[in-house]
Amino acid sequence: MPPTVATSASVQVDAGTDQLDVSVLDGIATVVLNNPGRRNALSRAMVRALPSVLDHLAGDPGVRVVVVRGAGGRAFAAGVDITDFADTDGRSAITTFETEYAAMLDGVRHYGRATIAMIEGACVGGGVELALACDLRFAAEGSTFAIPAARLGLGYVDVEPLVAAIGAARAAEMLFTARSFGVAELATSGLVNRVVPAEQLAEVVHEAAAAIARNAPLALAASKLALSIQAGRTQAGTGALRDDPAIRAAVAACYASEDFAEGQRAFLEKRAPRFTGR
Repeated sequence: MPPTVATSASVQVDAGTDQLDVSVLDGIATVVLNNPGRRNALSRAMVRALPSVLDHLAGDPGVRVVVVRGAGGRAFAAGVDITDFADTDGRSAITTFETEYAAMLDGVRHYGRATIAMIEGACVGGGVELALACDLRFAAEGSTFAIPAARLGLGYVDVEPLVAAIGAARAAEMLFTARSFGVAELATSGLVNRVVPAEQLAEVVHEAAAAIARNAPLALAASKLALSIQAGRTQAGTGALRDDPAIRAAVAACYASEDFAEGQRAFLEKRAPRFTGR
């Protein structure tokens, strides 16, 4: 997946499909879901390509944060492209697609750096799942969220992230009624971090991404690991999160890093730190 220089400051990454537009600028990678004719519905091409894109970005130490957004301003992602549910012979491709789709979501959830979903317009079905797989979600006023699986005869059972974000009662209403929820109804839930006017969304997301990109990569990775482990735990018999060996190793790596020393120097010298990820 070789990169090609788009401008003197921006790098365009070949995603292997024109339905993903990927670029990197100042430590911020932007992944655009580029299927506006179908309101950015998640096609098989997108689902297959996104894990490879994330692997490529993970191999670039200059990339500090990834922003996922939809093209065109009408939708983040309007679900899964159901026209991809049958192959050229007419045989069902659902089982294969579900495997690829689960791998895509896992790739986003387990990506080692911060991820932000920039939501404008409709966020439906698989779009909601993709947004929930990201660490942070910023939405424009007027955005809507829906999971119409019941209206389509689909079984939606991977409810844990949804329940964690909006609570069991709201999740039940969303799934049982299949209706669309305005973002204002969900603004106080964990579904979105901030709701801002549409004309300010890009600026707000960029400011958040830039703030993340300026911080120490090892410290961010340790925090993301801790959040991930905590989210996957049950309350019974797990012990303190700090006792987890992976957490201890991540914290020790921070203390031993050049970035830790640089952070202390910058604090004492009253200047912005210059982190390198080492």
